[in-house]
Amino acid sequence: MKQISKLILIFLLVLPLTSCWDDKELEDLLLVLGIGVDVGIENPDEYEVTIEFPTIITDAPKEKHEISVNAKSLNEAKKKFQSKVYRHINYGNTRVLIFGSEVAKEGVIKHIDCLLREPIFPGTIRFAVANVRASDILKTQPFPTLLSSNFLFRAIQQTNERTQTTFTTLRKFHHEYYTNGIDPVLPYITFEPNKNTFDVGSVALFKEDKLVKVLDQQYTLYLMFLKGEINRGFYQTTYKNENNYLSINLKGGNSKIDTELVDSTLYINEKINIKADLAEFTPQKNVFDKAFIEELQTYLSNHLKERLTETVEILQELKTDSVGYGLYVRAKNPEYFDKDNWGEQLAKAKFNIEVNVEIRTVGITF
Repeated sequence: MKQISKLILIFLLVLPLTSCWDDKELEDLLLVLGIGVDVGIENPDEYEVTIEFPTIITDAPKEKHEISVNAKSLNEAKKKFQSKVYRHINYGNTRVLIFGSEVAKEGVIKHIDCLLREPIFPGTIRFAVANVRASDILKTQPFPTLLSSNFLFRAIQQTNERTQTTFTTLRKFHHEYYTNGIDPVLPYITFEPNKNTFDVGSVALFKEDKLVKVLDQQYTLYLMFLKGEINRGFYQTTYKNENNYLSINLKGGNSKIDTELVDSTLYINEKINIKADLAEFTPQKNVFDKAFIEELQTYLSNHLKERLTETVEILQELKTDSVGYGLYVRAKNPEYFDKDNWGEQLAKAKFNIEVNVEIRTVGITF
């Protein structure tokens, strides 16, 4: 009986694999890999929505195509796209959705709600904001890949692994937007048309669903430290004067956040632990000396404490919680946390940032 049950189970598992698309069915599909949303050029009350897709027809004149339509919403754009092509449009493999900065400043939740209400869009779509029109990015062909969407999909993942930008999907943005005590953050794409180059090493800060500021690459790294998203990567700073350089390879880390109320004043304490290897040190010093390594660790810890405190002050000035401090306040001090006024409470909070850098190895010095 057990053997029969196993055979039935195997049959049920294998059965879906026996169906496949033939060439004709593939030619009837249009697989969207990238979506761009911009403010309309002729009519600012509408959106210019662009889709990017590969060509699977062997005798097609181009290997990739883009189509743009003007519409009041993504749902209307979908209908217009379908009327322009003879193939059935499939959004199940969409890799990225790029918002032009003007759209991001207006607010993006209406577009995200549209994506979530229909299960045809994957929850793993990676979101980003661009310094130029999203349509311009999707119409390029970045070397060495064919499709901008594939290039950006990988670039966002790789820069996140190097602690250079955040990683935000459809599900994550939706969760953070509707969760009290945290505001969403998106990767920020800087595109230079003349050079045909992309840079994904910055982040766009949102207050609720609206873009309020773009952090440069250095402060993006500090924000990643504050969020506890410390992966691999590289950090360099000067050592005591402008002619001496100190560089470390990041090897992971974490952050611990605690909150307390003292006489109606909110205190937020964060301790950040960073593991690293010494990558470069230009002064002529004996880096194998234990006491000197401890001196380097203290120097880096104090240096990063100053930079991270500056980053917190930027968030307080904007009254936006890109780290999620409100989650801890809401959990530990629910009587104090005001979901409708958290930005003001954040701006008045007293922060104590501690950083502990641990240099594990110093490499080989001759």
